[in-house]
Amino acid sequence: MAFYPAKIDDSYKRINDFSDLKNIYYHLKSYEDVVWNEKNIKENKPSVADAAKIYVLISYLKTMDKSKFDRKKAYMSFFSDEADDIKKFIIDGLNGIQSQLFKDIKIDVIKGSIYKIKKYFLENKKIKDIRGASEIIEYLNIDVTLNIVGEKFIEECVIYAGGGNVYIVLPEGKGKDVCKRLEEEYTNIALTAMNAFEWETTDLNTFFYDYKRISGELNRKLEWRKKIKIYPINPDSQLEELNINGNKISLKANTLRENGVVCDLCAIRDAKYLISSPDGQVPVCPSCLRKNRVGKDKSNFANEFKSFTNKEAKSVKTLEDLKDDRGYVAVIYGDGNNMGNYVMNINNPFEMMYFSRTLDYITKKSVYESFAEVMKDDIRFEIIALGGDDIFVIVPAVYALEVSKKIIEKFDGSFKNNITMSIGVCIAKFNTPIGNMSDIAQNLLKNAKKKAKNLKNPAGTIDIKILEGNSFIDFDYIKEGLFPATVNELASYYEAIRKMKEKSIQKSQLYKLRYASETMEREEFELFYLYQNARTIKELNKIVTEMFRGRTFTGLVNGVYSPWADICMLWDYVRW
Repeated sequence: MAFYPAKIDDSYKRINDFSDLKNIYYHLKSYEDVVWNEKNIKENKPSVADAAKIYVLISYLKTMDKSKFDRKKAYMSFFSDEADDIKKFIIDGLNGIQSQLFKDIKIDVIKGSIYKIKKYFLENKKIKDIRGASEIIEYLNIDVTLNIVGEKFIEECVIYAGGGNVYIVLPEGKGKDVCKRLEEEYTNIALTAMNAFEWETTDLNTFFYDYKRISGELNRKLEWRKKIKIYPINPDSQLEELNINGNKISLKANTLRENGVVCDLCAIRDAKYLISSPDGQVPVCPSCLRKNRVGKDKSNFANEFKSFTNKEAKSVKTLEDLKDDRGYVAVIYGDGNNMGNYVMNINNPFEMMYFSRTLDYITKKSVYESFAEVMKDDIRFEIIALGGDDIFVIVPAVYALEVSKKIIEKFDGSFKNNITMSIGVCIAKFNTPIGNMSDIAQNLLKNAKKKAKNLKNPAGTIDIKILEGNSFIDFDYIKEGLFPATVNELASYYEAIRKMKEKSIQKSQLYKLRYASETMEREEFELFYLYQNARTIKELNKIVTEMFRGRTFTGLVNGVYSPWADICMLWDYVRW
């Protein structure tokens, strides 16, 4: 595995000085990226936090009884210098030595996910409701999962929870009930967020030494569960309140007396309640009621942004708050490349824990730092989804190119281009339906990922579309141009346009070239361009030639396709 922690710091051994479990748990957070400096492990040493967590989990599984298990004592045993069978099991496993220990300890391994998340978000058109959906997913994924597992088991049973995914290890015979409980509670709260959980019974030894096979079997079961699961059309539950991050959110509302009224927020399900809006009382379905109520509070992403950058973002209540001076916003959709290969090659729980956490951290860090560095004193954004390798954010359009470029550069650099980021960007007027912009951005992301897949040298990629007026987009029509592009190509385009503006090159000159390239035959346009270059556009030609790294340029790239439409498209979104 390429992404084990490399930093070594033995000060974590001070954990024995702490008197209570909360301090131990808090202290361990500082060592999620510090290698467990166990001298007997040759390579691929896990982080201190992960090794401690797995040690405590195994200690618990040996007893199978939460009431008789002393978590604090287990942590203290891990940090002591005394050898024991659990440490030997962990060390042997990481050194590739087949251990015979713990074959008698039967376990249920649970894997689950919230899927088709974007569909759940984008049923609604308003930022507040989309934000509420995002907050609910985060709450389910982490808080609800930990609460349900913590009722009868220890928290360490949750190996991973984040990015819509869950991985749990429990005593044998408990998997079925916990899967059922998780599905019921997720549905009871979110109502329309699709979720599925499955379990596989094995023994502790096999789980560690045959992790790939167990994980593969769970994936097959989970995919089948998703296919056969049936959801009600108009779900509701008796839930009256949610407590998210200490905020009590009431779900009570006036009941709608009429039947057959469609929800005003999603226009999909039957309305059952009435809520207040700037337009008066509007009918809503139970699912949209919850999104609306939860979305009234400030997004948790704003607090997370501050924790990463120590900067405050401006308050955003509507998409209009995000528009740039021209009235445009940008939807940025990102997804990691080559993820499947890395996930398939994860060999043990330690690798999975560290990789999942590191991926989530790097994605968030790349996004938040890019926001802060590009927008400086005008930090405005709305985050719909951010976690794992998924990015779905909205920013003022004028910042979209720089933000996207920086996100890719930071993400790719953190993983040394072993994993790269692809991004699709849709720019449109702030009052364009967010669902439409999202659909376009997703298609652009697919184009960018195709480009990334065909590169000899791994690199992040991007595709961009700007909607002017009532644009019609045919994604089946293949147009040769500057996009999709690698992040280095985007940087060249951006710098070239910045130089054009610096040299006071007029946009009208570019439009003239774009029009000529679209209406003339190839040979005719090249003659036209050479004529213009001799007369009036020498400076422009010099900049564009540099953009294509010094190759002879005669108005068309490689003598085949025109860059002028794309240059015109980018013009208003390059700052100088």
